[in-house]
Amino acid sequence: MRKYFVVPALALIFCYGFAAAQEKRTAPLTVSYPSISGAQAVLWIAKETGIFRKNGLEADLVYITGGPRSMAALLSGQLQVIGTGGNALVAANLNGAKDAVLIATTYNTPVFSVMTRADMKEGKDLKGKRFGVTTAGSLSDFTLRAVLKRSGLDPARDVVVRAMGGYPEILAGMKSGQLEGGVFSPPSNITAQTLGFREFMDAGAAGIEYASTCYGTTRRFIREHRDTVAQFTRALAEAIHSFKTDKAQALKIIQRYTRTSDPAVLEETYRVYALKYLPRAPYPKPSGVRAILDSFESTMPDAKGADPETFIDQSFVQELDKSGWIARLYQ
Repeated sequence: MRKYFVVPALALIFCYGFAAAQEKRTAPLTVSYPSISGAQAVLWIAKETGIFRKNGLEADLVYITGGPRSMAALLSGQLQVIGTGGNALVAANLNGAKDAVLIATTYNTPVFSVMTRADMKEGKDLKGKRFGVTTAGSLSDFTLRAVLKRSGLDPARDVVVRAMGGYPEILAGMKSGQLEGGVFSPPSNITAQTLGFREFMDAGAAGIEYASTCYGTTRRFIREHRDTVAQFTRALAEAIHSFKTDKAQALKIIQRYTRTSDPAVLEETYRVYALKYLPRAPYPKPSGVRAILDSFESTMPDAKGADPETFIDQSFVQELDKSGWIARLYQ
């Protein structure tokens, strides 16, 4: 009897020890995200579907608005990875935080549209008009200036740019006639269309590059916890695959985080953020950083001539991509 008791007991001890070892190998990670929008869905999916845990991470997500706040938390060690606009990390780096580095970019374009009155169809129609952006120096501000330059206009002389605070305020200004145009991200652009405004230019479709939705950490954290950063990047790539291939699940998660139940809004969010602009391999691209540096030249002298490569570490995505791991997800 004693022999028959010992065998299952040993089996239980082995299983408990194995489970404890598995739990011990799960690395803690605190990650911030900067906005409640479809651009953050990849991170939400990684958390809600268990992809982080599957890749050996016990990840906590923290919502922190404002690039400077998340950068301060990263540099102090309160956060290990931040979701951020590339501009915030590049600015911090130029101002002395040389340890900060981008490790992944999910959207290397401003996912914005410039919306105007229906009668404004050519570049010349924009001259002398008033346009709304969220805040001066924001990504919406960059998008407007890039579109104006592509239309042959000087943003500083040929139009009036007004900081309105948010998309509802921009739309209200257009409805009242205080503005002739404004910059909107999906699905706000659809709302503007239903009110009779037209899409003058989709920045992403026009090929405008900008490291807009990125993930950053510190070089020190990479040195000390390279495996953890690799696990995070792998989880991110797997969540991208899930976003692209499991629409029903993605919509439920987006609905939960954004508290949006409008089917048209959810469909547009999925179309743009999962299918239109999201790459399979989230490389942090020098071209996207170069656009940020160019936009900083008038206010930050060190931006001129800075090498975009010094702000990024492509090795984590590169390892996944070159090994064929990302390609196998889609087979």
